[in-house]
Amino acid sequence: MDGQLDLSMRSRRSGPISVSDLVRMVRDALDANLGEHWVVGEISNARLAPSNHFYFTLKDSRSAINVVMFKSAFNRMRFKAVDGMEVIVRGRVQIFEQRGALQLYAEEMEPRGVGALQVAFEQLKRRLEAEGLFDRARKRAMPYLPRRIGIVTARGGAGLRDMLRILFDRFPNLQVIFRPAKVQGDGSAQEIADAIADLNRDGRAEVLIVGRGGGSLEDLWAFNEEIVARAIFRSAIPVISAVGHEVDYTIADFVADLRAPTPTAAAQMVVPSLVELTERVASLGASLASVMQRELSGRRESVDDLAARIRHPGVAIAGARERVAEIEGELADAVSSRIAERRRSVRELRLRLRSPDAMVREMRLATSRLGNSLVHGTRSALEGMRRQLGALAGRLDALSPLKVLDRGYAVVINKTDSRAVLDAATVKLDDELDIRLARGRLGARAIGRTI
Repeated sequence: MDGQLDLSMRSRRSGPISVSDLVRMVRDALDANLGEHWVVGEISNARLAPSNHFYFTLKDSRSAINVVMFKSAFNRMRFKAVDGMEVIVRGRVQIFEQRGALQLYAEEMEPRGVGALQVAFEQLKRRLEAEGLFDRARKRAMPYLPRRIGIVTARGGAGLRDMLRILFDRFPNLQVIFRPAKVQGDGSAQEIADAIADLNRDGRAEVLIVGRGGGSLEDLWAFNEEIVARAIFRSAIPVISAVGHEVDYTIADFVADLRAPTPTAAAQMVVPSLVELTERVASLGASLASVMQRELSGRRESVDDLAARIRHPGVAIAGARERVAEIEGELADAVSSRIAERRRSVRELRLRLRSPDAMVREMRLATSRLGNSLVHGTRSALEGMRRQLGALAGRLDALSPLKVLDRGYAVVINKTDSRAVLDAATVKLDDELDIRLARGRLGARAIGRTI
């Protein structure tokens, strides 16, 4: 039948058949009439079984079919199939006999409109970038003049020859540690990662160049593998990625500490030219010598100028001596003038002063007069004081308690408080009393009291 699938079931038996026979007849008809096809549809219900078999539904606007991709085919995929992705699947339709279900057994799958490698590249790039493998903050500076350089690339490749030629042309004394690895095909990504790890364990290289010459996206794919990206990220030695041509970008370029557009450019970037360094040193030396010469000339001019302005110490000392002599003369004149002035003052004072003998006579006369006056005044004052003292003594004698005692009175003192007894009420029975008479004293004790 043209373009039709003939599933007409012609049986030699006219009786009923079993379910298994029916499912087997459908399977045989599919095998006989329907081969492999590329089927376009959208993925949904995608899941990866523990066995690593991949199951999903392929659908369009009208129909859907279950798809299974066994582990061997799934492991060959370069990209991650997710729900909603439109793909083209190559496979064969068969019946799953245990359930009588129609399934598409996929052998190959590609994203529709974009190559699988490109999709895988973008997916891995986004994931590693989110993890921080591309962060600029973690990228290290290259050593300016490394003594030993490690290279990871294919043995005998054009990229290796070009790098070695340029490295030794630029710096003949350089040491290169070469670790060969496959850079294309199955297992190449693992070999590249192992080579990076080996050079890190060796530890002699100060910088690593990892790369290869140009090629197609498939040829360069090993440098887009996650295992290579993580090996570069783990490297304790700074890494330069040098893969393909200038327009080629790989995941390794984003992870590496420095990207070189080509292996040749990497060799030029990693080490300076010895010839250029020698010329630069010579140029810097000449510039330094010129600067030093100008500086020395300027310093010499300054010294000459200072020398012209500085006098000889002998001249300065002679000038100082002359100045001292001048000051000494001025000081002598000043002292002589001051002495003469003081002498004139003394003479003037001497003329104004009287003779000491005359002053003594005057003082004696004044003293004599004063003495007579003082003696007279003193005698008069003493006489008046004697009269006044006699009057006061008479009055005091009249007021003296002793005069009262002479008239038979006594002074009684209470020994308890040493006070004179003026009131019998202040004396208690048995208080000791001191009685003072005009002549002598008596001790007594209060044995009675009348108030």
